[in-house]
Amino acid sequence: MKSPSPVLEALARHYQGSQAGRTGEARRDVLMSLEVLLAEAGCNEGEKRALAEHQLAEAEVAGVLTRVPFHKRNPSHIGQIRFSPAKEPELYAYLGTTSPNHRRTKLAAQFASAATFDVPTHWQNHWVQWCVKMQQTALAGRTITPFEKDPSSANEELLTLLPKLLAWDGESLVRFASCVLCQNSKRLEALAPLEREGEFAGQLRGRLGRLLEEITGGKIRALDDLKIFANPRSVLFHGPLKIQLHGLWIDFGLLHGPVRLSQTDLARAEFFETTSVRCLTIENETTFHELSKLQSGELLVCTSFPGSATVAFLRHLPVHLEFWHFGDSDEAGFDILRILQQKTGRPVRSLHMQPGRIPFEQESLGRPNQKHWPFYSDLQ
Repeated sequence: MKSPSPVLEALARHYQGSQAGRTGEARRDVLMSLEVLLAEAGCNEGEKRALAEHQLAEAEVAGVLTRVPFHKRNPSHIGQIRFSPAKEPELYAYLGTTSPNHRRTKLAAQFASAATFDVPTHWQNHWVQWCVKMQQTALAGRTITPFEKDPSSANEELLTLLPKLLAWDGESLVRFASCVLCQNSKRLEALAPLEREGEFAGQLRGRLGRLLEEITGGKIRALDDLKIFANPRSVLFHGPLKIQLHGLWIDFGLLHGPVRLSQTDLARAEFFETTSVRCLTIENETTFHELSKLQSGELLVCTSFPGSATVAFLRHLPVHLEFWHFGDSDEAGFDILRILQQKTGRPVRSLHMQPGRIPFEQESLGRPNQKHWPFYSDLQ
């Protein structure tokens, strides 16, 4: 077994970062300054340098690479190292590791194999086409997020789960569905090949949603669309609102505090009436409750990334209302605003939100200083 060669490993890393190494398509030789290569390998001085130069000479004799002198008249004075993509198998065999082309091929094979998995008949063509596309993407060395770039058991687990999700029938909470599909009540929330410390379950659910959206052509965009819910679907609101159910009017404006209405009851609603001029959605529940205390006469709705119940509620509201969103002044806050606009079809405007505002969080603005709109008048 050969001793580790930092200089040849550095050459391999450099090649992997080149177009040829990433995609296998380029055929131009890779040229690298000897001094740069030795520096990257940490072998540019003393005994380490002498050993590295010796290993490069041995690799040249083995037909793995070519040492290029500064001048033909002095072949011992090496200036560059030339490596041909055609020699990729030899380099990685010489190092005793797997070549990029071999990894791409094995990765593509995972998607080719997945194309044979059982999926519901109405999704069969979508599934096969998606697997073929991913196979071609893997072979071309392009990004396949959220899958790992190397063939792995994590990729296999995700590919096995997706057909099960496509076949899911019925309404359940995510932990029950996870137990049925993954034999682990928490696995569906935590599943992600690219797991990083501190990631949220919502982000991981989002990855599954994006994959399902790709596969189904946008017909399924989230686990919610499969009726796999993180929590029972409901909307939290406060203010002057009457809802008619089976011909009877319920006046929620009589209630002093906020109220939570289930999606099941929303589906039974016949008419909505409100004396409010506007509806304000509020990202953080703590701020929502502070604003609710004011009894301002505004219709307030608490929502981060809006669930199906919140979206249904907002769509039911009279079209003459003004729609505003008060969120944190950060990337997530503006994402929520954009999603509210898209999902509700309402012209939702931002309130007290400025890109780059520091501090970002709503709570840092302090208590609202007015009973009526816009609650924080000095920020307008």
